[in-house]
Amino acid sequence: MITVNEAKRLIKRALLANIVSDKKDLAITPLISGKHGIGKSQMIKSVAADLGGVCITIEGGTLKEGEITGLPYQYKDDNGNVKFRFLPYYAVERIQKEQQRIFTACGKETAESVLYGDENKYAFDDISSDEKISMLKSGIVKPVIIFIDEINRTENSVYKELMNILLTRSVNGYNFPWWVLFVGAMNPSTQNSLYATNEMDPAQLDRFLKIKVSDNTREWLRYGKNTGMSPEILNFIKDNPKCLSSNDKELQDDEKPTPSPRGWDMVDTLLKSEPLLRDFFTDKENDPKIVEKDMKNLVSAKLGSTVATMFFASKVSQSRALTPEEIFADNEKLSKISNQIENMSAAKKIQTCDLMLNYLKENIEFMMLGKQQFELNKKQLSALVNILDSSSRLLFAQKLSNAVSDDGNSLIELLFDVFEKDLIDMLDLSDETRKLIEES
Repeated sequence: MITVNEAKRLIKRALLANIVSDKKDLAITPLISGKHGIGKSQMIKSVAADLGGVCITIEGGTLKEGEITGLPYQYKDDNGNVKFRFLPYYAVERIQKEQQRIFTACGKETAESVLYGDENKYAFDDISSDEKISMLKSGIVKPVIIFIDEINRTENSVYKELMNILLTRSVNGYNFPWWVLFVGAMNPSTQNSLYATNEMDPAQLDRFLKIKVSDNTREWLRYGKNTGMSPEILNFIKDNPKCLSSNDKELQDDEKPTPSPRGWDMVDTLLKSEPLLRDFFTDKENDPKIVEKDMKNLVSAKLGSTVATMFFASKVSQSRALTPEEIFADNEKLSKISNQIENMSAAKKIQTCDLMLNYLKENIEFMMLGKQQFELNKKQLSALVNILDSSSRLLFAQKLSNAVSDDGNSLIELLFDVFEKDLIDMLDLSDETRKLIEES
């Protein structure tokens, strides 16, 4: 679990990554998940203060339909022109005025021929990452974080409106400028949760960087001391740390992050942005060990801990996984690549086996059309299995025993002679599959 102070740093890294990214259609929007009272709102206000900006909080749980995108009403501006506003307009209007101020301060002039609409005539987004960083550091631009709290404790219609703002970065046709950043917060959401929540479907969740935050007794005691909390309370929590908050499982969030193409795109943005943003962090926060921990936490939050562990292990490994094409290009004893396989880390051996497994699922029926070549391929697979250490060999066999090809055929039935009999005996096969193997 990620503590409040760690989460604050991760959110800051994620938000700033948007500023230096050149991916127009990919925004990294942190979504904080944590129990009530843990300090989610204060965390975002602190991030905004660190960046010299402001935080505008929208309490999702109190909104009614129409209050966020608004109900239109007609009015006349200072020049007598008829316009429409939407309630609540205050946040958007403040941002528009600031957008105009920045536009004018940078010596820009509007050109009527390139306007995309009255609300966007002061857009100033087509500048380089270096220029954006410079404007933030100099104070010309003061970033705005729009924090939508309790997004999943809203009426269904309001929930859709809030999700649309978070994911499109626009409202009523007005596109927010690059220095307006978005963060959502939700109470833990599970089927058995005590919270009354809207369920977020996987497609929606994939568009966020979900950061699960937990309380930490030591961190909270430090906070309590710094804010002048009663010594009696601090001493009690120090002696009874389990009394800080409830550990009820029904207040926990059991949703696990999973990898996706969009997720890898976000990870690419996060990793590339880190060296460019070090001026926004302290020397301690830029310590290589802290940075490494943060990157692992961010990647785990997006792709899941298993995939993140495999990814970072691959970065430090001196060897790489072998592709099926490389294995099948060798002779039947794999003489050319056997030493390379033996010297692989356990993670790389498993990765090599997984690549082979996916290849077999897609191609084994086609491979079987050439009987002579298929016999050679089975000998090569047998050589691969024998080179592996016992743990990797068993894991490969277990995965293969549960796998079927794209045409629905059991791989273990087609490749049973690749494995030694004592290895097959260790597998948890069905009686029907084992009988077929023995008869063969």
